[in-house]
Amino acid sequence: MNGTAGQKFTVAHDAPLLKYLYEIFPTQSKTGVKNMLSKGQVLVNGQQRTAFDHPLQAGDALLVLPKVISMARENAVNAREEVEKTGVKIVYEDDDYIVVDKPSGMLSVSTARGSQSKSGHKETTLYAILNAYVKVQARSRRKEDLASGRTPDRSTAKIWIVHRIDKGTSGLLVFAKNERAKEILQSRWKELVIERRYVAYLEKKVEKESGAIQSWLVENPKSMKVHSYPEEVRDGHLAITHYKVLDYVHKGKGVYTKAEFSLESGRKNQIRVHAADIGHPIAGDGKYGAETDPIRRLALHAASLVFRNPISGEIIRCKSPLPEAFERFEQ
Repeated sequence: MNGTAGQKFTVAHDAPLLKYLYEIFPTQSKTGVKNMLSKGQVLVNGQQRTAFDHPLQAGDALLVLPKVISMARENAVNAREEVEKTGVKIVYEDDDYIVVDKPSGMLSVSTARGSQSKSGHKETTLYAILNAYVKVQARSRRKEDLASGRTPDRSTAKIWIVHRIDKGTSGLLVFAKNERAKEILQSRWKELVIERRYVAYLEKKVEKESGAIQSWLVENPKSMKVHSYPEEVRDGHLAITHYKVLDYVHKGKGVYTKAEFSLESGRKNQIRVHAADIGHPIAGDGKYGAETDPIRRLALHAASLVFRNPISGEIIRCKSPLPEAFERFEQ
């Protein structure tokens, strides 16, 4: 609130909000005063209020913003709503990082082969959606700064990729809002990321209740498939995955294992490959040997992400509930 342009008042007596506004703006038309409320220009004790009958109490702080500031803030709110219309949920956001819950079927970023759908149209990526979002945010902040007499930040607004999850996987991932934040989190990833937990449905019954899978992973750039080797190989990256069985789901004559995975490393397709390594591919994952597709998507979900914000020092705890398709599958 400090430094925000606008007309500031201390409420002198109890009254409904609209009635009090009529009192302090006697030369304004009643329509003009009502528009202050409908356009989000009125803040009571720092909170935007639009209800005509909102009760004011003596001593309340009343701020009436210039129209340009309220419009800038409204644009920022609308931009967030546009993001969520795509099925993406913003779970956490500050000046440096944004954590989102991605739906299955959406690319995190464009691939080397491009991002065209089967129909030939260019696919919208999560990166593009968030990049557009932060640009609207930046424009809104600049307009508010100018109206408040502050020097606006004119640096380029964009999203920076920190890590990815597969197109078919739903759930949590984090992006940075500036290059410094991206480089710090990536360079200290193992230290700062406290928990990454995934839930999946595996084909057939996994007898061993918990375990660790270790192998060296190598991606074939032509097939875009990752291969697993029990011993160290050239161009191989060590990958370690821990799992535990949560439950069993019986469907007809078949059975699926609901399992939780956590990662010591973060390699491409790691959970999918390691699930196949133990003979229980993730349901819906034909790429790695699954024979069934009971929920019409890859049955893998990034359910939790806990990390220490290296800028603020705060522990950020984000959780994503299982998608409806998962819940229906268990019924």
